Amino acid sequence: LLQPFRLGGIDMADSTSREHIGILCVILSSICFAFVPNTAKMALDEGASLFFLLAARYAIGAILLVPVLIITGQKIAVQRTQIRPLVITSLFALFLLLATYHAVDFLDVGLVLLILYSFPIGVALISQFSGRERIPPARWLCMMAVLGGLGLMILDGIGDISFYGIFVTILGLICFVFFIETSSQLAESLGSPTLNLHISLIGLGLLLAMLLLPIEVSFSYPDTPKGFAAILGNGTSYILSWVLFFEGARMIGATRASLLACVEPLFAALLAMILLGQFLSPTEWIGFFIVLLSIFMFEKLAPKTG
Repeated sequence: LLQPFRLGGIDMADSTSREHIGILCVILSSICFAFVPNTAKMALDEGASLFFLLAARYAIGAILLVPVLIITGQKIAVQRTQIRPLVITSLFALFLLLATYHAVDFLDVGLVLLILYSFPIGVALISQFSGRERIPPARWLCMMAVLGGLGLMILDGIGDISFYGIFVTILGLICFVFFIETSSQLAESLGSPTLNLHISLIGLGLLLAMLLLPIEVSFSYPDTPKGFAAILGNGTSYILSWVLFFEGARMIGATRASLLACVEPLFAALLAMILLGQFLSPTEWIGFFIVLLSIFMFEKLAPKTG
């Protein structure tokens, strides 16, 4: 889709168009990602095990991306020097998934999501201290406001807090930040489709290798056609969201892409209203508009391009 904008290593779109396309990619990514938790829950409710869900997610991603790369003429093979970074970023991605699903056994899902959605601050800190990007104080305030708005949206009714669950979630957050950071760098050289293909293949290989370990692994299929449809929807929305996200991050930077990705809970809430008849409370609506306004102000405060 985005191949016409690159010709011989020269960007054929001006900087403004490039920014608009990058922002659009991240927003579309957030819309796709809003389907991931919903389809995952449907699949698990229909009898699929967590291991099968994750393995199918990676397999579907690989199956979808191979023909895309062949049709667009992009390379599937990578250089030997890129194998180690790919394995590292794939491990971060897998540990993020495992930590998230393990944490929800001890914490409310809302609290886990709130901690994980603070990942833009971690990405921004790395960009700031590495000298790659200088973020003014006003934009830091916008990021904090986004986190506060998300807190109002998803922390309603939180019960007892498990410190072990907090610890596991923070480990997941660290994996999330470094996954975004390492993947964004690889996307620059490989392209987002190639990057995500190899993350899917390596992740699938790591999961299958777990079957050889002396641990009990449940590998159960869904019991109904609805469950298999949910598995397909989960894998498709998962891979589309990451391909679009890293393509957008390549154009507008990892920090901006990460903060824009925080609109995903907003899309998820709207989707729940349409599909499930669930409505937001007054406090959740306040958080909803705080997130929207804060992201808008973050974009308004972006440095002007030539």
